[in-house]
Amino acid sequence: MAYLALYRAWRPQKFKEVVGQEQTVTAFKNAIAEGRMAHAYLFSGPRGTGKTSVAKILAKALNCLNVSEGEPCNECSSCLDINRGNFMDVVEIDAASNRGIDEIRELREKVRIMPAQGNKKVYIIDEVHMLTTEAFNALLKTIEEPPESVIFILATTELQKIPATIVSRCQTYQFRRITMAEITARLEQVAAANNIEISPEAVAIIARRSNGGLRDALSILDQIYSYKGTAVQKEDVLEVLGLVDEIFMAELMDALLSHDSAQVINLLNIALDQGKESQQIARESISYLRDLLLYSLLGDKAELMAANQSHKDVLDKQKGKTNQRKLLLALRKVMDTADRLRFSEGNRFQLEIAFLEISEILSDNNIEPKPIAKAAVVGDSGIKKDKAKKKDVREDLWKQILNKVKEKRIPTHALLFQGNLLGIKENTMFIGYKKGYKFHKERMEEQANREILETVIKEILEKDMKIQFIFLEDEQYNDIVVKKAIEIFGEEVIEIKED
Repeated sequence: MAYLALYRAWRPQKFKEVVGQEQTVTAFKNAIAEGRMAHAYLFSGPRGTGKTSVAKILAKALNCLNVSEGEPCNECSSCLDINRGNFMDVVEIDAASNRGIDEIRELREKVRIMPAQGNKKVYIIDEVHMLTTEAFNALLKTIEEPPESVIFILATTELQKIPATIVSRCQTYQFRRITMAEITARLEQVAAANNIEISPEAVAIIARRSNGGLRDALSILDQIYSYKGTAVQKEDVLEVLGLVDEIFMAELMDALLSHDSAQVINLLNIALDQGKESQQIARESISYLRDLLLYSLLGDKAELMAANQSHKDVLDKQKGKTNQRKLLLALRKVMDTADRLRFSEGNRFQLEIAFLEISEILSDNNIEPKPIAKAAVVGDSGIKKDKAKKKDVREDLWKQILNKVKEKRIPTHALLFQGNLLGIKENTMFIGYKKGYKFHKERMEEQANREILETVIKEILEKDMKIQFIFLEDEQYNDIVVKKAIEIFGEEVIEIKED
């Protein structure tokens, strides 16, 4: 028999087996037992929290031949066929790959057909937020007045993307993240059933890194089990996941707080030479900074992600060397760095520079957060600013543009991310690309990507702007950006107008 992944082997088959969603499953058991089922449901919540599993259990309970107190029997022909995926009246649709109006129109035609095997025809539409606007409109009427024999279950990780017209026609259930204690208990149960000897420290790391998703936790355990066998220690988890432990992070944080630049670079080099990825180090730093911030605010009540309970004496010492304001600024910097590392070359260099800047933030007693600002074009008679201020303004405007483009379309953001704002002259914005990113420049010049960027710029600057993309062939990127900007615009380009 083929090996079955742990998250599949341990998928709940009855409501009572579902972890962490007690209120939801109790409501469904009562509704089934009393015959008070709605015609459409909307499940929302983080990935791996049981949305699809509950949908399948609900489909079984509605078609079970021996349902008892709202629970399916898992023994009748209907339950067995649904478990095997062979039941004609339970239809699973992945909206990510069936998102168009044609697919929804085809669904509307099939809805009219009476159930072939069971009492109810159940349509489970996963990742429903991926449907196009036209597809949602086509689905609306069917969800509003479906045949009595049909029930829709829509599942999504992004509730905010579902049209209000759809939400208002469904009973909505929010699936919460699974707690650390619940994930830990399940991991220990699964490990014992599979004769896996796993240390409490290893379980704790997996539970923390799963971010409230039980499926992710079981997938991580499965991955480590495949690599290390039946004996799993903390070091095995760190190795497989490419993580650094809390001791390393504590040493790195001490170096940052002490403004020991040499030690910061040394520790980063050690981690990178051991095969750790730059982006993963940045992510681990986010978790540790988050722990330090929350511990400084909440003390023992803080739920830690990167550090464990025995590590609190270290956090006690470190929180006395900084404050909330500095930690928030450092967090913003490292989060921005982690995002940038997803798409860029020269990751080691970017990581080193970012951590040296974080060290400056944490050790500088005079640093103040920048006010929320709005960029505006200035003519030759504009207010004079020093060069450092102009650079900050340009970077702030560029970050605003990148963030808004990312909200509208991630692939466009990935292309634009490799460019750099040179400046603005009259009604033209100039964006430069260094050597090696000619492809990104050419794709951004295509109409679809250009239109997204133009829309974002108009939203920020409240005026139409032409965009000119410039190819910078000089390897000395930072220098050439400055030279090009001065050459094109002179010394005075933009200033900040504070709201």
